Amino acid sequence: MNDENIHIGALLKQFLAYWKIYIPIGIICLIAAICFLMATPQEYQFTARMQLIRDNQGMMSELKMLKSTGIGAMLGGNSSGSSVEDEVIVLMSRTNMTEAILETGYQVETRERQGLKNVLLYGKDNPVTFLFPEQFLDTLSKSVKIKLTLSDGVIKSAQIKSTLFETVKIKEQPLPCRLQLPIGTIMIAPNATISASGKKTLTTRIAPLQQTYEKLYDALYAGAQETISDILLLLFKNENKQRGYDFLNTIMSTYNQYSRNVKVKEATINARFVKERLDTVTTELAYLEHRIETYKKQNDMPELSLHAHMTVTEHQGLENIVLETEARLKLLDYVEDYIKNPLNKYAAVPTVGGIEGGHYNQLILERQRLLFSSEKENPALEVLDKQLAKQREMLLESIIAIRQSVHINLESINKKKKAFEERFTALPTQEREYIEMKRQQRIKETVYLFLMQKLQEKELVNSPDEQAGRVVDAAYSSAKPVYPRKVFVLVIALAATFILSLIVISFQVFVFSKTK
Repeated sequence: MNDENIHIGALLKQFLAYWKIYIPIGIICLIAAICFLMATPQEYQFTARMQLIRDNQGMMSELKMLKSTGIGAMLGGNSSGSSVEDEVIVLMSRTNMTEAILETGYQVETRERQGLKNVLLYGKDNPVTFLFPEQFLDTLSKSVKIKLTLSDGVIKSAQIKSTLFETVKIKEQPLPCRLQLPIGTIMIAPNATISASGKKTLTTRIAPLQQTYEKLYDALYAGAQETISDILLLLFKNENKQRGYDFLNTIMSTYNQYSRNVKVKEATINARFVKERLDTVTTELAYLEHRIETYKKQNDMPELSLHAHMTVTEHQGLENIVLETEARLKLLDYVEDYIKNPLNKYAAVPTVGGIEGGHYNQLILERQRLLFSSEKENPALEVLDKQLAKQREMLLESIIAIRQSVHINLESINKKKKAFEERFTALPTQEREYIEMKRQQRIKETVYLFLMQKLQEKELVNSPDEQAGRVVDAAYSSAKPVYPRKVFVLVIALAATFILSLIVISFQVFVFSKTK
């Protein structure tokens, strides 16, 4: 009778007898792991932190505080800052990322073979610098590879390859050197901070902007440090320390500058709109003041009677609400007239009175950029004009809806004023007319103060602390490389040794031994 049980001890002894198989395999795997470690450039992890600054932080002056209090809040102002998720989207937007890429020269990678490693050269380590025509890096659609052989500051040979043109070769050219290519002229100049003595072989790859952006978008992590926190954490990996420092610091600086520019543009739009309305309100206020002065002289009214004064004081709170509501209606009328004016068809919409015109203004800016860079018959321009017309209709509908809501609120307030009106009609005619004129004057003064506040915001955004994020930790790198990890590579080599040995020995025991 055959014994069908598996004897582990005997089987293990049998496997150990095949040491001539797994020892060579282990040596081969170990050599492969060592070669991988020697040939793979080391990568470091870079970390940076910045604190998002809310609207109520920064310069604590009275004017700055007005941005989130008083009539500004009543007319639709928002004192809370943007969410961390929104700021992450802005920071990693294509606009900011591409600007940081162009500023740090991230599209251009120059490498030199040093032993088994193909080392990335950057900044002062790179013996040559590349100068490109304007818009060259922005419009490059395919990669360009340049292989240079330098000897004592002279280009012995150069080979430029790309799918955009046939391979270009040059020989014996002193630095600086102009490369005349079908896609433009590239200038290669020596780096004054490094000696160019000796022979060097450099390989430079110039990548398209979009390809570089997509690669960095996947490599860069940005998110909140904690679940409820204003601290933004940035993580990034790169094999060159200086390059990693520069990119992280530049992306934070670009983000701050972008946010500042947005605030400056918005404040400029509002300031232009406010100045026009301020002139009108000032004229109306001066007329009312003159009318009140004349009325008092004609009717011999140095001041209100005690009865009238007590009546107005008693209903001061209710009157303030009416003033604020009517002031808001007045501002809505200003904005509606501004939008309906044909002269302002392609002008940015001021963000006052609770009107959100951010998307509309972004389309206006995009249309202006298209006009600068293309013809009027550009199909993209026609699409933008249709979008603007639709957005303009939506803005007008929004104003109508807001006005209806304000009217409903005003009607509710007027019902509460009924008792006051009954007492008010009992006043003498002269006093009633006088109070009505003073009321109109206060409405104009309220609108005037609000417009003056908006005008001051243009100066506030230029203050030194007016930024979106305060840098807490500038970019710093990990003490040890994060890739490749020696222990991890050796564990993989050991696992590969075990698996390959098991496969070979299994074939030897269960396949080849049975065929004999």
